[in-house]
Amino acid sequence: MLADMTTGTPRKPIAPGFQGAALSTADARRAGLTRAQLRQAVVAHPFHGVNVVEGGGVDAVRSRLTATQRSCSDYSARMLPGQFFAGGTAALVWRAPLPRGWDERPLVVGVFSPRTPPRTRGVIGMRVGEGRVRVRTAFGFALVSPPDAWCQLASELSREDLVAVGDYFVFGDVADGRHRSPLATVADLREAVERHAHASGAGELRWALPRVRTGVDSRPESLLRLLLVGAGLPEPLVNDPTPVAGGIVLRPDLKLSEWRVVFEYEGEDHWRDRRQWARDQRRRELLEGAGWKVVRVFSADLFGDAPAFLARVMAMLARRR
Repeated sequence: MLADMTTGTPRKPIAPGFQGAALSTADARRAGLTRAQLRQAVVAHPFHGVNVVEGGGVDAVRSRLTATQRSCSDYSARMLPGQFFAGGTAALVWRAPLPRGWDERPLVVGVFSPRTPPRTRGVIGMRVGEGRVRVRTAFGFALVSPPDAWCQLASELSREDLVAVGDYFVFGDVADGRHRSPLATVADLREAVERHAHASGAGELRWALPRVRTGVDSRPESLLRLLLVGAGLPEPLVNDPTPVAGGIVLRPDLKLSEWRVVFEYEGEDHWRDRRQWARDQRRRELLEGAGWKVVRVFSADLFGDAPAFLARVMAMLARRR
């Protein structure tokens, strides 16, 4: 048994049953943990008054959570009745595709007026008018609904990213690797926009709402669609069924039927996974064999030199016309 460095007395180890759990200091003391035990190196303190005993089988469960979901799980140990996760935090819990770095931001915790929002390290408090948002319980947390999280992001995201999040909510996440579960309908988004009509970002919401589409698989596909439309092209079809040889029907990311051109976004996983790379090669062969020009789109095209990418696309379309 190790000795406590401050008192020289033997330091009692923490029982395995506490490992991986997030406890408020009050709950930890009621459970029999001493102040000296809570000061041990194996105890993390992600928020004031929150103690997380590291290690144990529960860590395997925590490892399946996103970074934001883990932070919310930790903060829940000190969360008061009537508080809920909001804004970007709620959107990330719903697994919305926000730009890189958003999961490193402080948690957004809301309350209804006239209550006082929390003020502590790692948290941004938000006061919301009564009836302005719908609060739901999901993933074990109280958080605003997907349409309300979308509206609360309007003053922080670009218009294009706002559309990408809307696309995600109306098409949903892949729950079991095959089937998607939509988190909202376009009508739900419209109703939420009406409730947020006088809030910050209302103009961005009015711009984004008519541009939200179902059937979009990823944020890059949303941004690519908006980039092409912004350049004056007709709106591409999203994941439209496209027959190829052998009775196979493929669904390219975006399709411009007039030019018989399809766009396929290839993220980093397409290069790292050899099986994915082989599938992409076969898709291109089938599409090109059916008379379609396949435009491979990479991160550098969207997030690097988009004007140069558009210039290449326009020149290619001019030749095909």
